[in-house]
Amino acid sequence: MRFLVIFFALLSLVSCAPDSGSRDVLDVAVSQEPPTFDVHVNSSQIARYVMAGNVFERLVTLNGEGRAVPELCSSFEPVNGSRGWIFHLREGVRFHNGRIMTSEDVVLSMNRWIEYNAAVASMLDGARFTAVDGNTVRIDAQEPILFLPEMMAGSPQAAVVYAREMFDSLDSDGLVTEYIGTGPYRFVSWERGSSVRLERFEDYCPYGGQMDGLAGFKHAYIPVIIYHFVPDSFARTTGCETGLYDFINDVMNDDIPRLEENDDLVVSRGEEAGSVVILFNKRQGLCADQYVRTAVNMAVDLDVPMAACYGGGGYVMHPDYMEGNQRLWAVTDSEPRYDAGDKEGARRMLSENGYDGTPVRILTSNLSNLDRFAIALASELEAAGFNTELIVVDWAAMMAWREDPSRWDLCITAMTQVALPSLKLFLSPDYAGWSDDEVLQGMMEAFSRSTSISQAQETWREIQDYCYDYLPAIVCGHYLSGYLYRTDLCDVNETGGFYFFNSRLT
Repeated sequence: MRFLVIFFALLSLVSCAPDSGSRDVLDVAVSQEPPTFDVHVNSSQIARYVMAGNVFERLVTLNGEGRAVPELCSSFEPVNGSRGWIFHLREGVRFHNGRIMTSEDVVLSMNRWIEYNAAVASMLDGARFTAVDGNTVRIDAQEPILFLPEMMAGSPQAAVVYAREMFDSLDSDGLVTEYIGTGPYRFVSWERGSSVRLERFEDYCPYGGQMDGLAGFKHAYIPVIIYHFVPDSFARTTGCETGLYDFINDVMNDDIPRLEENDDLVVSRGEEAGSVVILFNKRQGLCADQYVRTAVNMAVDLDVPMAACYGGGGYVMHPDYMEGNQRLWAVTDSEPRYDAGDKEGARRMLSENGYDGTPVRILTSNLSNLDRFAIALASELEAAGFNTELIVVDWAAMMAWREDPSRWDLCITAMTQVALPSLKLFLSPDYAGWSDDEVLQGMMEAFSRSTSISQAQETWREIQDYCYDYLPAIVCGHYLSGYLYRTDLCDVNETGGFYFFNSRLT
């Protein structure tokens, strides 16, 4: 096995020391720092957890049942047989710069979000949002767009509303450099490599009643939230144990028995929150050949790398691409092609197709034990006749490197739960891996054009069945949410992540 291990500026515990003193400050340690907080563009979960719901809000968000409900709109309804949607905006919603939100802000934001979201753009086929008047927007398409509200509410690239002034100061890459939203917290500062500071927006316009999922009244009891970037799991855990941090994410499963004995701490282990995915580079290199992808899928006992990453628990195994609690999209007949662990069969396939020993380049990050996953995966592949090369970088570097098809063959990443199958990024022709297969994209278009839930369910079954032949990626297993926090932190919202807009420090 050849190793190419590159580490970029691993943060120390000392460099992330939070503000001391007042209990008006909530200190949160998170495991990664995104390259940008432009959430139209960036699908990073941390960017979403920091910005979406706190600083920015969506026209629609997800309730506890995973359905789209109003947030910045007061109501919305389909028109023309679900070929269009009308959204009636809440009146008097104020941006952090003091200006009232209008349909102009919404149209600019939603149309920019569409341009950066390949699955949505494909479904809309040129349709875009327009303003009906100052408080109403609509979109009209040629074909049904039944699931557009759920895509707006649950996309990993968040469909939030930006203040139109933000578009006047884009950087050379077209990314936002200001963060002016409508949420209960305003963006104050980003010290790169260290932290992001949010402060309560005193003129916030709350909506709705009791919180249901991510929808409802946001009190913002805590005046200041600081998110500290602490990629080292030991530093995060020790910091929470000693009171340096009030909350941390990505708790290592092996630490849980010890942490549960500490009366000052709460260990939260929830439902399936997402999946660990092996992306195949189908644009160039070894994995552009179908037989290589098939041999990889055939060879690996997926429980081995999942256990290396999560220890004796913290994950579940099943062949569904969607998470286990999303029964609406369950597919139950993929077992024979999932987690085969047939190394001799894979070795024969490589020999029959003339594999010449070129190393399979495995790209991943040092975040959340994904490097351990990579080492175990390499061992599984070598037992089946592959040569391998590991490339381990920090999270931000991995996100940049995976956009370059010349650098890797397999990429290991973690993906959060999404509301719809069509939001699975590895099915997109524009996401890393480049699933531009005509058959797959035709099926994805058919899913987007569904006129009923039952029709969409049947199309999704066909898509997942085809994917086990085509192999755009391997969904290895599904991780459980794992958070640790001090007992004096109450009412953390764990709906698809971690949110503090109704939390208290007692």
